[in-house]
Amino acid sequence: MNGRPTRTIAVATLRDFMERLLVAAGASAENARDCAGVFLEADLRGITLQGLDHMSSMLRSLRNGKMAGAARPVIACETAATVLIDGNRGPGQVAAILACDLAVKKARKAGTCAVAIRNSSDGFMVGYYVDRIAREGMIGFIFSDAPPLVRPHGGVERILGTNPLAIGIPTGGANPMVFDMATSARSASRVRQAAYHNEDIPGAEGVDSKGRFSVKATEVRDGAIGPLGGAKGFGLGMIVALFSGPLTGSACGKALNPWFDPAPGHLPGKGHLVIAINPAAFGDEQDFRMNVGAYLDKVRHSRKAPGVHEIRIPGVRAGMTCEQSLREGRVTLYEAIWDNIKKVAHDLNVTVPA
Repeated sequence: MNGRPTRTIAVATLRDFMERLLVAAGASAENARDCAGVFLEADLRGITLQGLDHMSSMLRSLRNGKMAGAARPVIACETAATVLIDGNRGPGQVAAILACDLAVKKARKAGTCAVAIRNSSDGFMVGYYVDRIAREGMIGFIFSDAPPLVRPHGGVERILGTNPLAIGIPTGGANPMVFDMATSARSASRVRQAAYHNEDIPGAEGVDSKGRFSVKATEVRDGAIGPLGGAKGFGLGMIVALFSGPLTGSACGKALNPWFDPAPGHLPGKGHLVIAINPAAFGDEQDFRMNVGAYLDKVRHSRKAPGVHEIRIPGVRAGMTCEQSLREGRVTLYEAIWDNIKKVAHDLNVTVPA
């Protein structure tokens, strides 16, 4: 894993540790199970950016009362093909899971369904939710806003979030195609982990706190990340912000800055937009899956560039890593992640696994 020091931990042990941390920080046992499931899935897939490492931010929000650990989301209003969910300041994962299940249920009848979530918090790994929808035979979309860490194209000020989006598409095989991306040149989590190891992050288009271009992760963390692909990523990031912010009745951009403040206080709710499309509304579902699979096979087996061994479809490597993790019953984490979480566990009086 990039030459960084690592350690392995049993899957069951990691899940138990995650749940105990969340409960100790203030989550209900029910919410802790749902949230730990999302964090664990990230680590199973080798996406350590969104697993145990990223849990620290949620633990902080629970401890300072910015997130209501026992709150459950509720349906504020609905139609045949839409739902508005109020997250009640609770965990974003719980609200997003409910949104996925409602979107699938309604899309079976209406052909499509859009679910807006407001008054919520971070849902973390957005790919988890579209994978959940796609495994039900639907095409899934999710758009999620984030606090500002990204500069606009042509600017140096933090004004956009990394604003991720994900799309899941069922295929002819057992696993769906899952495309999960930040609209910034590098995700905030990737910059964070590079800073743990005092590494450079070329290609992040980052600036330091004085607006000077920098490749040093520690400096970019104090400054701003660039948008993905310049003007294109800048535009896409704004679209995600508008879909998950104003459309859901939620804050976006600088209005989300209070999420960075470690002090207790009221927070503007984060928003998310989840969409499910039922392929059966437009034709034969099996034909759709077969055609998707055939297209992906053509791409996979197309002519390769010199030195390239394999053309990988989005999500395939993460899926293979997950299967291997489950087969071996363990996951691999960076030592820096473990060192950081041990300090948090000590503060919460939670026993760290041997």
